Amino acid sequence: MVKLLAWNIQHGGGGRLARIVEEISAYDADVIAVTEFRANPGVTLCAALKERGLPYIETTCPTGNQNGIAVFSRTPMRRTRPCPAPSDSLVRWLDLDLPEHGFGIGVLHVMAAGSHKKHPTNLAKTRFWDAMLQAAEARLQEPFLFLGDWNTGAHRLDETGRTFMCSEHFLRLSTLGWTDMWRHHNPGITEYTWFSKLKGGARGNGFRLDHAFATPSLVPRITSCRYSHREREAGISDHSMVIVEAM
Repeated sequence: MVKLLAWNIQHGGGGRLARIVEEISAYDADVIAVTEFRANPGVTLCAALKERGLPYIETTCPTGNQNGIAVFSRTPMRRTRPCPAPSDSLVRWLDLDLPEHGFGIGVLHVMAAGSHKKHPTNLAKTRFWDAMLQAAEARLQEPFLFLGDWNTGAHRLDETGRTFMCSEHFLRLSTLGWTDMWRHHNPGITEYTWFSKLKGGARGNGFRLDHAFATPSLVPRITSCRYSHREREAGISDHSMVIVEAM
C-alpha cells in the first residue's frame, strides 16, 4: 500500500510551518505533495520532513515569493520527462515517476481566475489547461495520477454557482477517460476544500478546488480518496488536504 497526501499550504506556510509539519507527519504518508511551496520557508520544511523519514525531495525550484511545488517521498523518485507546462508556468507543474510503487504522478497548481475573461491570468490559465489536456491524452495508457490544487471544478457541482474559469477543460478530463477519484469513492456527496472570505472575515461560498484524477489502469489500484478538512478549519491553511491510498 502507498499513501499520498496533497496540500496547498498557503503562501509557503510562514509562521504556520511548525503546525504544518506536525499535521503532515500525523498521516504517515509515503508521498507528500505540497503546493504554494516557497524557497525560504521551504528550507525549513525540507529539513523537517527529511528528519521524519522523507529523504527524497523534488521541487520546481521557485524563487523569491513564487509559489512552487515540492514532493517528499520515503522512496526514490525520478524525473524522466520535460515539463509540459507553458514556459511562464513551469513552477506550477511537477511530473515524477514512483518506481517502487509502479505509477507516475503529476502535481499541478493551476492559477486562480482573473477578474474577466480576457484577463491575462485567465489567458494563462487556459493555456495551462490546454497543456494539461494534451498531456492527459498522451498519458491515458499509463498508470498515472494527476493531483493538486486546480482552482477549477464543475459548475453547480463543485460550487453553488457558475464562477469557475476553464470548467469545460475540467470536464474534458473525464471525457478523455480519466476518473475523478474523490467522486468515484464518494458518490452523491458535496464537500468543499476552500471557502471565500467576506468582509469582516466571515466565511463565504465553498468550492472544491483540490483534486486527484487517475488513468484507467490505475483506478482499480486506488482503494480510497478523501479530504481532510480539519486542518483548514483550524486555520493551518486555507485548503483541505487530499489523501489517496493505493495498492
